[in-house]
Amino acid sequence: MKVKEFMERVGSQSFGYTSAYLQDGFRELNSMMEESVKIAKTSIVKDQRFYGADNTSLTGITKLIDVSVLDEDTGEYIKIQRVQNVDSIDKDAT
Repeated sequence: MKVKEFMERVGSQSFGYTSAYLQDGFRELNSMMEESVKIAKTSIVKDQRFYGADNTSLTGITKLIDVSVLDEDTGEYIKIQRVQNVDSIDKDAT
């Protein structure tokens, strides 16, 4: 539903007032939601490109925020850059 449609349903004429009212409502909903952050670890397998998220510690995951790999030489985690909305190069091009 668009803001204009919402305004028509509630009988409001002021876009600014309606927009502020909706933003307040979204903020209130967001504050009521329980924030849950989970961390899961897995081992890297040579020549394996994809890893499933079927680990029981990830049950109910809604958004993957960060992926890091442990550099065993330095003992530091290196962030892996995410690539989104890209066509897979693994498809058959025929």
